[in-house]
Amino acid sequence: MLLPLSLTLAACGGTSSVGTTATTEAARATTTGSEVPSLEERARLFAYDDSAPPKVAVKGKKTVHGVEMDDVSYSAPAGDVRAYLVRPDGKPRAVVLWMHWFGEAANTNRTEFIPDATALAKEGVLSLLPQGHFPWGGGLSGQVGKDERSAVDQVIDLRSGLDVVLQEAGDVPVGVVGHDYGAMFGSLLVADGRPGAYVLMTPDATFANWFVKYLLGGRGSASEYQAAFAPLDPVNYVGDADPGSIFFQFAKSDPYVPGYIADEFTSAAPDAKVGEYDGGHELDARARADRLAWLREQLGL
Repeated sequence: MLLPLSLTLAACGGTSSVGTTATTEAARATTTGSEVPSLEERARLFAYDDSAPPKVAVKGKKTVHGVEMDDVSYSAPAGDVRAYLVRPDGKPRAVVLWMHWFGEAANTNRTEFIPDATALAKEGVLSLLPQGHFPWGGGLSGQVGKDERSAVDQVIDLRSGLDVVLQEAGDVPVGVVGHDYGAMFGSLLVADGRPGAYVLMTPDATFANWFVKYLLGGRGSASEYQAAFAPLDPVNYVGDADPGSIFFQFAKSDPYVPGYIADEFTSAAPDAKVGEYDGGHELDARARADRLAWLREQLGL
C-alpha cells in the first residue's frame, strides 16, 4: 500500500466445493494462538461452484516486450474480473497468478507485474494479472459484514483465475506473486491447495491492522473488523503452505510493514526464504531479480 504522506498522517501505512457464506461460525472464530481453526475449516470460507469452467472474453490483444498479451474478462461468482493474460510461445510449462498492490502510484493495478510476466513468458510461463476489486474499488464500506463478504469474494475471484489459466495450461506447476494487499490475498490461496510457490511482497500479518489505521476512518467498529477478519489473517495461512514454498520480500525502510510484522511471518513459516531490501514498500530492482530467479527455480523453468 503506497499512500501520500498527507493520507498516512490522516488515516494510514484445488478443489472447490459448492456454496459459502462469509458469516459462518468458522468465519466468526478467532485466529489467535490455539484457537486458529484448521485449514480445512478456513478453506470452506472460499468454497464456490466450479462445476462449469469460467467464461473468458477477449477485449483486446497487443504485443508487449515481444510477448502476446490479451486484455480479458473472466467470469467469477461475484461478477466478471478484468485481467491481462500474458502468453508464452507454445505450450505453457507453468502458470503464475500476479496480484498487484494498493495505493495511488500509477502501477497499483493489474499493470504492476507486466514486466515480470512478460519476462517469464519467454521461458514458457502463462500468466494471469487480475484487477483487484477489494479494497481497490473504493475502500471499506464501514459495514463489516459487507466488507467481509467482499474480501471472501476477492479470494474466490483469484481461485477462479487459477481455473482460467489451468484449464488452458493443464497440469503444470503453479506460482502466486502478490504485493501489499495482493500478497495478503495471495497468502489465502494456501487454502486452495493448487499453488506450489508463493512470492509474498511486503504483506501485513492481519487485514484489520491496515483497515483500521488507513481505511476505516471512523465509519465502523475497529473491534468488529478485527473479529470478523481474524479468520482471514494472512499470518495464519503461511504456516500451512508446503515447507520451502514461500519467498517473503520485505524492505528495510518500510513505513507500513515494521520489522516485528516480518518476524511474525517468519515465525509462522520458518522454512520460508526471506529477502530484505534497501528502500521502501515498493521494493527495488534487486527484489525483482531475486523473485524472478526464485520462480524459475521453483517452477522448474
